[in-house]
Amino acid sequence: MFQFIFHDINLPYTIALTFILLLALLEGVFLLIGASVMEALDKVIPIDFDADIDLNTEASGIVKLLGWLNIDKLPLLVWLVLLFTSFATSGYLVTYNVHNLFNFAVPFWLSSPVALIGMGLITHHLGLYISKIAPKEESSAINVDDFVGALATITLGSAKKSNPAEAMFKDKFNQKHYVMVEPESEGIEFTQGTKVTLIEKGTHSWLAQKQL
Repeated sequence: MFQFIFHDINLPYTIALTFILLLALLEGVFLLIGASVMEALDKVIPIDFDADIDLNTEASGIVKLLGWLNIDKLPLLVWLVLLFTSFATSGYLVTYNVHNLFNFAVPFWLSSPVALIGMGLITHHLGLYISKIAPKEESSAINVDDFVGALATITLGSAKKSNPAEAMFKDKFNQKHYVMVEPESEGIEFTQGTKVTLIEKGTHSWLAQKQL
C-alpha cells in the first residue's frame, strides 16, 4: 500500500495529502499555545463573495468557481482540507482502479482531469453539507444593504449596461467583497481598474456610478 501511495504516478496526490497532514500538525501546535490556524487564516485572508451573484451572468470564471466550491460558506482551513483531501482521494482512486483493472500505471496528465472533477464535485456537495453543521463565523460580516455607497474597483472584465463585470471593495473590517457591477445608464463603460460607487442592488448585479 505504501509503495502504491508513494509511486511516481501518485506524487501530486501524495503532495496534497502531505499538505493536509502538515496543516493538521500546525493546527495542533497552534492549539498548544492557545491559538488556531483556522482563525489566523480567516483573519489574514478575509474574503467574501456576493451571495446573490447569478451563475448565469458573465461573472469571472474564478469567482463563479470559488462560489460553487463553497469558499464563502466554510472556514478557510476547513475548505482547504476538504479541497486537497478530495483531490488526493479522487486521484488515488483513479490510479488504483485503472491499475487493478488494466494493469496500467496511468500517468498524472491522464488521471488529473478525473481527479479535478472529483475534487470539484466532492467539495461542492460535501461542502454544502459541512456548512450546515459548521457554518463560517461571521462576527464581522456586514449586511448587503451596507454595500450601498461602497467604493469598488473593477478587477476583471469591462462593464456595460446589462453586461456586468467583477469588482472588489473592502468593508470597514477590511474584508474583501467581490460583486458584479454594471453602469446605471446606457452608453457608459467601466474598464478594468475603474473606481465606481455602488448605488443599488439589481437582480443579478449592482448598479454603479463612476467615481469622479
